[in-house]
This record gives sequence, structure tokens and C-alpha cells, in this order.
Amino acid sequence: MLSSSFIYLLDNECKIDLNDSSSHIRKKEFDTIFETGRWNTIGSRSGPGSSLEGAYDWLRHLRTLFEHYSIRSMADIPCGDTYWQFSLREINTIEELYFGGDISISVIKQNQKLYKSRHHNKIFQYWDLVNCPIPTYTYINSTHEINGNHFDLIIVRDALQHMHIRNGLKAVRNVIMSGAKFFALSTYPPNGKSSASNTRSIGKNETLPLIPTECVNKTYCAYGAIKDGDWYANNINCYPFNFPLNKAILVQRSHEKFGMEQDEMHIYKIDDELKKIVEQYDKACS
Repeated sequence: MLSSSFIYLLDNECKIDLNDSSSHIRKKEFDTIFETGRWNTIGSRSGPGSSLEGAYDWLRHLRTLFEHYSIRSMADIPCGDTYWQFSLREINTIEELYFGGDISISVIKQNQKLYKSRHHNKIFQYWDLVNCPIPTYTYINSTHEINGNHFDLIIVRDALQHMHIRNGLKAVRNVIMSGAKFFALSTYPPNGKSSASNTRSIGKNETLPLIPTECVNKTYCAYGAIKDGDWYANNINCYPFNFPLNKAILVQRSHEKFGMEQDEMHIYKIDDELKKIVEQYDKACS
């Protein structure tokens, strides 16, 4: 835990736009999910995937990421009720700042109550990943004030599959254009099941295709036209997201140890190629 002489502040805020019906509907939906325990009533109310068993493989691979790269700050959007995150020492004692954002005010209020008074480098704030750019942050101590710091890592876990695909495109674009170095996310293989031949570990260079062959027959624009809060098996490599699979530094099953779902964990280094890809998202699924 940092001394109180160190202060971290977000440089931006995400205001609730009551005139934006889409944002208001999404906020209300995810507040209801959390408050009623729709996804889970025992343990994490953010759903079974946020239990320690559900996050087991994510924790394992994030530890490896921290071992191989300098990750001093991270934004976790949506953060949910943080049931699993701080069980990883590298996150709990992160060198600079952990920012947890969520569209559910109920989630944020609970996290602020739990952590705000005791953890000076953990910030929880309402954040709509669809409509609000990822913030930068300011570091202040007795002699320095340094603002405009970009987060090293952005996590978007178990989120895109619950967004209408056009909202998912906006969320991913905000991540890639944020100035962050790494992007970790949940995605589902297009054939519904992970293939051992299409995996990659951090620090290794297993051969991966440019895109999964099954992308050819997928129509995600129609498939992903869901009500926010519902579910579809999103995929980051097929159209319209178009991330080259062979650019991932990690491709692994999200629930290899405790089989729950068939989704995968991908991590990408953010570069100019990904930025050019997301610049085309305005034209997708129109």
C-alpha cells in the first residue's frame, strides 16, 4: 500500500449523459444485474466467471505477463465487484495505479466503500467504455505533479459478449486509441471450441494464422445485434473487429483448469496496425 503522500487522480471523468438513451439503458441494465444477483448470488455477483475458479487461468496468464513486461499501471473496464483481481499480488501491489471502471453505479459504490480509504493507488469510478475515451492519470507527491500518464495495460474481460456489436466496436476502438501498451480481452473461437493448434504463450512464438479459417462463414454483424446485457459469442479476429490472430502475444483458453465456457483470453501489443484497423469501425455493421 502506498503512503498517503502519493496521490493518483484521473485526468478525465465519464459523465452520465441522461440524454443518451443507449447509455442510460445500459447503465440501468447492469445496475439491475448486479443488484438482483441475476448472474450470481453466491460469491461474486459479477457472475461465476468472476469467481477465483472462473478467473484461475486469467490470473495465471496475467502473472506471466507481469513477469515478462513492465506493467506499472492498468485500467480494468468493466471491473465488476473485483472478486478475483486483487488475489493476484502483481495487481494488488501494482507500482503505480489500478483503475477500475464500470457502467454500474452500484458496483462502483461498493468498490469505493471497500478500497478507497485504505488503498491510495486504487481508483474506482463510473465509466462507460462505449462512449468515454480511456482516461489518463496524474501522479502527485510532495515535489512533483506529472499528468497525462497512459495506462500500460487495459483489461476488458467478459464484457464484449454482453454488448450490442456496434457498442463493442466503439469500446474496442476506445481501448486501442488510448495510448496503452497492452490489451487483454475475452473472445470466443469462431467454431465454438478452442483448438490446441491455435494457441500461443507469452514469450513464445507459436505459429498462428492471420485469421481463423472459420471466420469466412460467420456473420457477426447480425449475430451480435443483441440487447445490451444479453450474450453472444463475440470474436475479435473475424469481421468486423478484424484483429490479426497472429499479432496476439497470448491465445489461451480462459477456463482450461475449471471448464465453464469455451471463451479464450487474448493479449495484444497495441501498435499502429491495430490503430488503422479500428479507424475503419465507423463503417462496420451499419
